[in-house]
Amino acid sequence: MSMARRSLHALLSLLLLFSSLLSLRPPEARSQSLAGPQAETRAPASGVANTREDRLKVFDQVWRSIYDNYYDKRYGGVDWRLQREIFRPQAEASRNSAELYRVLRQMISKLGDAHTRIYAPEDGFDRNRPSGTTVGVAVRRIEGKPVVTWVDPNSEAARQGIRAGFTVSRIDGMPVEKALERIRDEIIESSTQTALELQTYDKLFHGPRDTPVSVTFIDNEDQPRPVTLIRRFVEFQRRVTARKLPHKIGYIEITGFGPEIEKDFEAAMLDAQGTRGMILDLRNNGGGFVTTVAQIASYFLPEDTNLGEFITRQGRATSRHTQRSRINYREPLVVLVSARSASGSEIFAAAMQERMRAIVVGASPTTCGCLLGVSRTVRLLDGGKLNVSDTDYRSAMGRRIEGSGVKPDVLYETRITDLLLNRDRTLELGVDQLGRTIAFGERGADMEFKLNVPKIDSRSSIQISGASQSRR
Repeated sequence: MSMARRSLHALLSLLLLFSSLLSLRPPEARSQSLAGPQAETRAPASGVANTREDRLKVFDQVWRSIYDNYYDKRYGGVDWRLQREIFRPQAEASRNSAELYRVLRQMISKLGDAHTRIYAPEDGFDRNRPSGTTVGVAVRRIEGKPVVTWVDPNSEAARQGIRAGFTVSRIDGMPVEKALERIRDEIIESSTQTALELQTYDKLFHGPRDTPVSVTFIDNEDQPRPVTLIRRFVEFQRRVTARKLPHKIGYIEITGFGPEIEKDFEAAMLDAQGTRGMILDLRNNGGGFVTTVAQIASYFLPEDTNLGEFITRQGRATSRHTQRSRINYREPLVVLVSARSASGSEIFAAAMQERMRAIVVGASPTTCGCLLGVSRTVRLLDGGKLNVSDTDYRSAMGRRIEGSGVKPDVLYETRITDLLLNRDRTLELGVDQLGRTIAFGERGADMEFKLNVPKIDSRSSIQISGASQSRR
C-alpha cells in the first residue's frame, strides 16, 4: 500500500459520517455527533465578530473553506463563486452575529447537503459531546400533521399530560405551519426532502437554554392543551439497548455508531447467542464512525466483506471492509430503519440489503439520504465551527446513497392511532418478517403465514447501556 493510500486510510478511519441534522436532537436520535480524535482546523484567533470587518472575515473564511475542500469540484451544480457575490453584500449588511449566521446558513444551504453545516459560537457545538436544548418533545409530520412522536417521561410536557399522538397547533401564539415555514425559509435546501423535513422539525422549539416556549397541543379528543415548556440544556450519548422478544428473538437498538458502544454491543451479541433470529433497530441512528459501522457489520457478514468506498475530491477511493470477529451471528436478521436512519446507518442497511443478509423494514419510504464524509471541523475566527463534506460514498454495488437513501424491502409508515395506543407496528412487522424467515427461509415472504406474537410493549427493555425510550 502506498504512503498516500495509507494516509488516506488513516484519515478515513477517523471519518465523521454524519454530524447531525442539529447540534442537538431529542433523545430519539442521540447518535448524531461522531466523537473521537478527528482533526479540528483552528483559526489563528478567536473572538466575537463585533464589527463589520470581523463579520466579513468570518464570511470569507467560510466561503473559502468550502471552495477549497468540498468533495465535489462542481459543488453539486452550484456556481460557488456566484454565491459569494450574492451573499457577501448581505453579510456586510448584517448588524450582528445572529444575522451573519443566518446569511451563512442560507448560502451553505444552496449546496443541498445535510452534512455541510455551520454552528454559531453560542451553539457550543462539540462533536465529542453532543448537546443542546430540548423541551423533551419530538415532533414529526405524520399523516400530513405535525404530531408528537415522543415525550420525555421526566419532562414538563409529560407532567402536564402531553402524549405521543397529540398534534401541535401553535408555538408562542404562531400557527405551527407558519413557524415551520419560517424555519424552511432559512434552511432552504438539504440532501433530500426527507432531510429538509427532519431539519425543519428539529428546530421547531429551538431557542436559548432555560427560556420558556408556549405550545398549544391538540389532544386525542380534539381539545386544545396549552402548556408552557422550558428549553433545557442536555448532553446525549450513543447507546445500546437490548431485550429478548417472544419466540427466542433477539432485539438490539443502536442509537449511533461510536467507539463507546462497541463493548456494549459485543455484550448484547453474547447475550443473543441461542436466539433464532435478530432485530437490529437503527430507526433513531443518525450515523457514526465508519470504523464502528464496519465492526458491527462484522458480527453478521464474513470477514473482508466490502462495505463500499469513500471518494475524495481528487478521485482517490478507499474501501471499507468487515473484520475478523469472534462472534459470527448467522441466524436470520431484520434491520429496522426510518427517515432518521442516516449516514452510517445507511451504509449498514445498504450492505445488508445488497448481500441479501437481512430484510430491511422501514417506518418511512426511504432513509435520510444523507451520506457524505466530514473528516474535520473548521474553527472559525469568531469561535463558530464549520463542517465541510470532503468525501463522497458509493456502496459495494456502486449505489450512491446521498440524495436518494435506502428503500426498505418492507414498509409500514407510522400512524397517529399507533402512537396514541403506544403500538410499535414497524417492530411488529419486523418480527413477522423474521418469523417467516425462521419458518420458511427465503420463501417466507410469499407464505400465507403470521407469527402469533403478543403486543410488544416497546417501553420494556433490558438496558445494556443507558436508557432508550420508545419514540417512533
